[in-house]
Amino acid sequence: MADLDAFTIGVIIMIVVIIVIAFLEMKYLRKSMKARRVRASKRIAEMPDDAHNALLTAKAFMESMERGGVRSEEVVSLVRQAQVAYERRNYRVVRDLASQAKDRMMSLKAQQTAKGDLVRLEAMPPGPATEEATTKELLAKEFPPNYAQARFTIDIAREGIAKGRADAKDIAAAEGWLAKAQARFEANDFNAALAAARQAQRGAEGGPVPAAIASAPGVGPMPKPAAATSLACATCGTPLAHDDAFCRRCGTRVGPRRCAACGADLVPDDAFCRKCGEKIAA
Repeated sequence: MADLDAFTIGVIIMIVVIIVIAFLEMKYLRKSMKARRVRASKRIAEMPDDAHNALLTAKAFMESMERGGVRSEEVVSLVRQAQVAYERRNYRVVRDLASQAKDRMMSLKAQQTAKGDLVRLEAMPPGPATEEATTKELLAKEFPPNYAQARFTIDIAREGIAKGRADAKDIAAAEGWLAKAQARFEANDFNAALAAARQAQRGAEGGPVPAAIASAPGVGPMPKPAAATSLACATCGTPLAHDDAFCRRCGTRVGPRRCAACGADLVPDDAFCRKCGEKIAA
């Protein structure tokens, strides 16, 4: 009987312990479930505000990106779908769509930052064309065609002839071309002056000068001057008018002789140029 009573007491104690544990467990679970329900209800209550804030943030971000010149139809579509979901009170869908739109805009912003100023330059509207003329355009307006080129080439040829003369080179053909170029330049025929000056430059550098051009009338190194009262060209015999400054056929200057080296006027009895000292051929 004593053993039975001890067994019974042990069972009773175990039952009591189990009941106590079950009670405590139920109490804890009930408290935890209550807290969970409170949090869930709080989240549900705050969900409209969260969805509204997420939608407004996505719209503001999209407008800011568009002002910066970046627009994406995908982002516009996501924001539009989020607006429709908000009107239908699908707040979870609103937050998901707004999050997708923001992620896409962040990706586009990163691409824009990587490109740098190139995006702004591409989006910048073309400005009005400048009307400021360049130096080349000013020269073209101020001087006739080939004026500057002919003058420069004549100067280069003259320097080359002077150097060739100092080196005792045969520059007779180059001198003839230089005289021809100077005559054409003074007659405002700048195309012919440029062509003759190039031949003079080539001859001064020792290059071959075409024989036909070098021996053509009026381009020899020392053409004979026409007399002051002559009415015909002393080189080719073409009749001249009293007011002609150059021969109409060969281009020989009519009037006082000029030094082939510096272009100074000469008098009939000059044996040397009074300006540069060059010997005057008879």
